[in-house]
Amino acid sequence: MKSSIAIGLSMVAGHLASAVETDHRAWKWEAPVTVDRPGMVRLEIPPAVLDVSEQQNLDDLRILSPAGVETSCVVEIPRKGREVSSNASGFKTMLVGKTTVIEVAPAKEDRIELLELVSPAREFIKSVTIAGRKGDEWQTLEENAVIFRQTGGTERMRISIPEGAWEGFRFTIDDERAQPIPFTGARLISTSRKAATVEYPVVLGERKEVAGETRLTLDLGARNLNMDALQFEIADAVFSRTCTVAFEYRTPMGGGGGSAWADSKIFRVAGDYGKSAEKLVISPDLRRMPVRKLVATIHNDDSPPLAITGVKVRCYPTILIFHASEAGAWRLITGNKSAKHPNYGLSSWSESLATAGGQCPTLGPLKLKMDYQIPAALPGVDPAGAEIGIEKWTRRRAVVPASFGVIRLELDALALAVCQSGLGDVRLVQSGRQIPYLVKPGSVMREMKPNAVLLRNDPKRPTVSRWEILLPLADVPFAELCARSSSPMFSRRLVASIERKDELGNTRSESVGQADWIKSGGVDTPLVINLGGLRMPRTLMLETDHGDNPPISLDVVVLRFSAPSITAKLTDSAPLFLYYGNPGASAPEYDLRLVRNELLSADSQSADLGDEEILKPQSPDQRAIDTGSPWLWAALAGVVAVLLAIVAKLLPARQGV
Repeated sequence: MKSSIAIGLSMVAGHLASAVETDHRAWKWEAPVTVDRPGMVRLEIPPAVLDVSEQQNLDDLRILSPAGVETSCVVEIPRKGREVSSNASGFKTMLVGKTTVIEVAPAKEDRIELLELVSPAREFIKSVTIAGRKGDEWQTLEENAVIFRQTGGTERMRISIPEGAWEGFRFTIDDERAQPIPFTGARLISTSRKAATVEYPVVLGERKEVAGETRLTLDLGARNLNMDALQFEIADAVFSRTCTVAFEYRTPMGGGGGSAWADSKIFRVAGDYGKSAEKLVISPDLRRMPVRKLVATIHNDDSPPLAITGVKVRCYPTILIFHASEAGAWRLITGNKSAKHPNYGLSSWSESLATAGGQCPTLGPLKLKMDYQIPAALPGVDPAGAEIGIEKWTRRRAVVPASFGVIRLELDALALAVCQSGLGDVRLVQSGRQIPYLVKPGSVMREMKPNAVLLRNDPKRPTVSRWEILLPLADVPFAELCARSSSPMFSRRLVASIERKDELGNTRSESVGQADWIKSGGVDTPLVINLGGLRMPRTLMLETDHGDNPPISLDVVVLRFSAPSITAKLTDSAPLFLYYGNPGASAPEYDLRLVRNELLSADSQSADLGDEEILKPQSPDQRAIDTGSPWLWAALAGVVAVLLAIVAKLLPARQGV
């Protein structure tokens, strides 16, 4: 069988050598692999290579022979083991002293891995000892294991045992501390063979405590991993939580969204005799993860946050299989967004290839290909814009560098403070003409660090601490306020507010966000207040009522905003400028949107913004309250004077004495 597979692959490779284009300059990365002898090769792709692959399905992976000829290959698709469950036969139960004894027999001779007891009881916790029988001999397989069920739906009724062909099982349930419960059956579970997995440590990122939830960012270290499970390391002795794992993604069209990957219970329950039961692994359907960062949301409800000390990711290795026609220095190349799915005609061989065996060399270090050339973006498309008059624009900044090709320009806080909220007044201008662009919503959060000043206590509210947050720039649309405190343990509600003037010129306080801040168990939990993208004045107030507790410190305060970017194609090296600050401008409609997918997925260079030039004073801010012109107030004063004079004449004259 293996020889027929090798012959088939050799025929496909020979056909490929003369049938496909051999120009691979658009591939950015390469890694060497030394093949000792001709024949089948199974090559494990390390995470570093998966991370730089530009396509989730790895369509840009190619194998090149020592002569540089592209050779047919296939990526092995891993499969989880399939559970096979059967009801145990010969089920009988009896009460022996303060124990419940259950004996069962397998329905057939399988290699059992898991045992599951079935009970209608709604809430209980028991210790159970399991013995297995071979012939007339009984052997203890698990002693004082914990089984339980809670009203919230959390349960553990399955127990792992050493895999083997057992002829019978005996469960001895300890009823010393609680009344016996009914059992109605048992299930015997085995799993079909599955591929071996590998584990990698996960880097714990930002942690937020928001409204009874812990939101923890997890960095997997690479994209495109064949995710099988996440395993949490938690120091708490007893707990039960629901955990949701999701990821955010951006599409080539510039949109984005979120996708839930898993939703499961994690728990640790203490039983008798110093034993405990735990489930710290989340293992949903297998998938190749398109991102390297996940967000785990642990729902704490009214319980304190968990002490999460680490996380590991378990995944199936990515195996690339090919037939080497000769020994020598082969190369794996990757990193081409435009690569098409290769049609090697191997779909009918995929099942056989998984078991074909072969040599297993190690892939060498990843490096940039010497002949790499950035593919021309949108060849044949010259996105020329219309002429523009810039008389109504109040700000401009030079864009540097402004060279040929696709550029990506991130808008900073200085620009966002003046631009329209929808960026409708943003224009790229070169030689008096607009350069069409596409907006990519902000996927990056930038920070601004203000000064936080603790104000003197108000005698009327002695238990309230107030901080004045002084921002270096007004009108920035901030997404959230974050803070940290060195105080060791507290629970407070903090409220952020600003001051506005109404139509009569009176100052009033307006709340812009609030959040509960809980810190305990030695976990440095930050405060996060959602500001919803509101434009903020230069001064922001933050306050909390301590009640009967001592005041807390406020050590670090940052405000974060979402930074959008614009992408454009340049065909001229003339000076390029970004214009903004025109409240009356309408959003542009460019034909470039017809090739949005291709432009946003093309390789681009980052461009920077120069210093801001004020072309003319900005018109009155439409967001501010208009108190009226001086002539209006003079007219109103005149009307009041006339009315007072009329009233004075209508009053009766004072009689002399």
